Amino acid sequence: MPEYMHILYLHQYFCTPEGSSGTRSYEMARRLVAAGHRVTMVCSAANLGHLDLPAGRSDLEIDGIHVIALNVAYSNRMSHLERIKAFYRFAWGARQAGRAASGVDVVFATSTPLTIAYPGVGASRRHRCPMVFEVRDLWPELPIAVGALRDPVSK
Repeated sequence: MPEYMHILYLHQYFCTPEGSSGTRSYEMARRLVAAGHRVTMVCSAANLGHLDLPAGRSDLEIDGIHVIALNVAYSNRMSHLERIKAFYRFAWGARQAGRAASGVDVVFATSTPLTIAYPGVGASRRHRCPMVFEVRDLWPELPIAVGALRDPVSK
C-alpha cells in the first residue's frame, strides 16, 4: 500500500453538517483528506439538498472530498417496493462511478443499505484492491422485528 492512498468511499446517505442526517462519513472522509489521502465519495444527492444539485450526476468538492452525487430519488414515504428499487438504482449508478474512478487503492463501503456491497465488491475487483465493508445497521433484524420484512425470501 502506498503511504497516501486514494480511497473510494461509497455511502448512499453521505451528509455534511449543513444537512439533516448523520455526518459520520463526512467527518471520516474529512479527516482522511487532512491526513493527506485522496477521497472520492460516491453518494446520493438526497442528503445534499441544500446544494440544489441538478438531475443526474454531479461532481463537486466539499472540504477537499471529491463528491460524486447521484440524483436518485428516495424518501421514507415511498412504498417498500419503491425504496428497494431506489436502492438498486443507486447501487447501479455507484457501480458505474466506482468502475470509472482511477488509481483506487482501497474501497470503503458503508451501509445502510446493504445493497452498497454490490458496487463495493465491483469496484474492489475492478481496481484489484481491498474492500472494507462497514455494517452500520442491524439489518435485516430491525425490519423483521418491526414487521417491515415479512417475505421469507428477503429474510
